[in-house]
Amino acid sequence: MKRVEPLVQIVAGLALNAFPAIFIAVFARVAPIEQQGRLAVSLAIGTYVAQLLSAFVVESRLATPDVDHKVSIPWWIALLSLASGTLLIVSPAVPPTPITLIGVLGLSSGLLMARTIGVVRGRWKLESVAASILMAGCLSALVLAVYDNSNCVRVLAAGALLAILIRCWPMPARRDLGLPPDLTKAAWVTGETATVGMVQPALASFILAVLGPSAAVGFRVVSTISGILEPILAYGRVRQLAHGHKGEVANVAMIIVVGTAAIFASAYLGVWSLIFGPAWNSSLYVALAVACVWKLCMLVTTIPFAALRRAGRTKMVFWLRAANTALYVVLGLTFLFSFHSSTAIFLSFVITEVLMFVPYHVAASRLAPEYNSVLLSGKRANRLASEKA
Repeated sequence: MKRVEPLVQIVAGLALNAFPAIFIAVFARVAPIEQQGRLAVSLAIGTYVAQLLSAFVVESRLATPDVDHKVSIPWWIALLSLASGTLLIVSPAVPPTPITLIGVLGLSSGLLMARTIGVVRGRWKLESVAASILMAGCLSALVLAVYDNSNCVRVLAAGALLAILIRCWPMPARRDLGLPPDLTKAAWVTGETATVGMVQPALASFILAVLGPSAAVGFRVVSTISGILEPILAYGRVRQLAHGHKGEVANVAMIIVVGTAAIFASAYLGVWSLIFGPAWNSSLYVALAVACVWKLCMLVTTIPFAALRRAGRTKMVFWLRAANTALYVVLGLTFLFSFHSSTAIFLSFVITEVLMFVPYHVAASRLAPEYNSVLLSGKRANRLASEKA
């Protein structure tokens, strides 16, 4: 069971990334290119808002030592998701951009927070049911879009909404606002997430303005496909935040390598062309490879980051992630204007992660005893192995 649970949780997490992917695929078939470009930016903004809300409600609690980490979905998130999903369902076949943005905001927030809580609480059976429903909705919407059925966006929204509401079960005896126990730490955690999360929507907006809607859609397609690795990263990250480093990082890294191989095997077999239609083309292969390397680099940086968070060093993490964001934006814009290519932007992401590991490692070595104990145990194991040899 110890091996089944993380596998099911990671596979279930793939459904979370299926939602934006299928949204792009549906719009690529039913909406003009201008609206596709605006959808790409809307999805980036929706993911950003979802990360902020999840950081405020869930991650700030995990960053507060010696408090109960049992958390449930706040009623207002469920209500926001219900209103947003309903708005998309009753809207025209291709909703106007404001409605699309509102729908993406509400559904993305509900999906991400519900997913994070499911990982923290280890409710893998419920996660598998919710993910199955979401995937069924996504695949049904894609099939409808291929056949030019006007209900494709409505079915996609309904599947996402049902997946969120299922995760609200069972309802806790006492419903509250889901406020974090320490508002000061919550402010640091949320501010830190805000600084880091702004990179994708900001750069997506610049790409739309500088390179046009086709490049913006391509950037979002690569981000979405490489985002298949994100549930693996998110699982390892949340497990480290909730329970510390328990030797799961190596397993997560292996799964990322297998996931990357699966991504390119799917590209070779024409899966991405089938799903995304005209939004996918062969010029995106190099960008996709660089984006997958970027995800692997993020896993390495997560280790000292999570150790600092668990030690309650939220202020230090905030400044580190602020510096991280500044470097992302500066290098990203520099590479964008220098090379006029989305591939160059992903390359700047890799360079940023490699450079930022150093200050994360130094800070965790000084301020997080748990991180030092892991390093010392690893060095001790290596020394013993060398002595035996």
